Order: sequence, then structure tokens, then C-alpha cells
Amino acid sequence: MATLADVARQHTSLQAEQVEHLTQLVAEWGFLADLSFADLLLYVPGTDGTWVVLAQVRPATSRTIYVEDYVGQTAGAAGPLLEQVVQTGDLCESDITVEGLPEPARMLGIPVRFRGELIAVLARETSTRNTSHLGELERTYLAVFERFAVMVSEGSFPSEGPLEDSSAAPRIGDGTILLDEDARVR
Repeated sequence: MATLADVARQHTSLQAEQVEHLTQLVAEWGFLADLSFADLLLYVPGTDGTWVVLAQVRPATSRTIYVEDYVGQTAGAAGPLLEQVVQTGDLCESDITVEGLPEPARMLGIPVRFRGELIAVLARETSTRNTSHLGELERTYLAVFERFAVMVSEGSFPSEGPLEDSSAAPRIGDGTILLDEDARVR
């Protein structure tokens, strides 16, 4: 299986520091997939003008909408929303068609910034079924995910520095402590 760096080298013109930033994001993102009850795909602009899936993760808290792995493949139906994220520089949301799903999927495109430059789009992709009856736990998880989405968009998550051991990266089932801006446990 190709690594993130291998796919980036084959399909993009990303610089080594940018690939390292995306590697750090992917090392932490199982937790984000769990919080968002959704598949996460990391799209990057390819050297041929298409969007390429650089990485993919499935949630432990919900069913995946993707039976196959799409790493190294082009974006397909997600392309227009990815372009909208780049044009606006903001989070953008829309329905997309997913092969094998009877209904549209919902995609949230999150700009991934590194040192102020938009280098990728992190996509939260989920089924539109059963989203209207969320309980308190689900609403809390999604609210925490939204905070992380803003941090990714601003370039403040993941933080720069040495990559921790990703084999020990937490998942939501490991527990979560939410702190407010004064570092008080909420």
C-alpha cells in the first residue's frame, strides 16, 4: 500500500514541509472521523489539474459510505465543491453523488492551510439518512468536530512540531475532556 508521501510524490507538486503537515493531520484524524460520524477524505490538487485523494479514514462511530479505498484516485463528483472551497477559502457544504448510495451524500469541504497557504481540502462525507434525530451526545461530538474544522481551516491544527507516535493516536472511545478558553473542564 502506498504511503501518503508516495501518493503526494506521484501526483502532486507539494513541498516536503507541506506533506509533513498533511502527514501530521492524518496521524490525528481518526479522532476527527469519530467525532463527525463520517468518512474523511483528504483531497489535494494534482499536477494534471485534477483533485487526488491523498488519504482516507472511516469512523468508528458510524457506518462508512465507502466500501472501497480511494487513495490515489481522482475526486470525481466532489470536484466542484473542492473548487468552491479553493475559490472562497471557506468551509463549503453540498450534496454529492456517491456510487452505490441510493441517496446523495453530504460533503463538508474544509480548507487545509499550512503557513497561510491553502494546500488541501479535508472532506467530511456522510450519508444524508438519519441525520435529523441526533441526541445530545451526537450534537456535542459534532460541535467539537466543528471547532477542529475551524482550526484546520485556520492552519492551527495540527500544530507544527515533531510527529508523535501515530500508532497510539486516540479514538473517541478512549475518552474526551473538553476545555473552555480558560482551560476549565466543561
